Amino acid sequence: MPIDTRGLHQEHIGKRLRLELTGGEVDEIKLLELTICEPPEPCCGITYTLLSANRSDGSKERGGTYWTAFGEIENFRVLGD
Repeated sequence: MPIDTRGLHQEHIGKRLRLELTGGEVDEIKLLELTICEPPEPCCGITYTLLSANRSDGSKERGGTYWTAFGEIENFRVLGD
């Protein structure tokens, strides 16, 4: 069964992206890695460096490295390199 990567591909690695996540969070990131594994493993997603976020609850720190499942990504837009 193919994994739904929400349109993210290897060529997006190293790019600045604007992610809209489920729950209303919007993050500007630098994409580091796509992780694709065989279902039902829950490891399919992206690893990224957070550049900015619309939430200020302290759950994510700017400059930190985070992982998010593909299923949490509503959509994204490439901002540049």
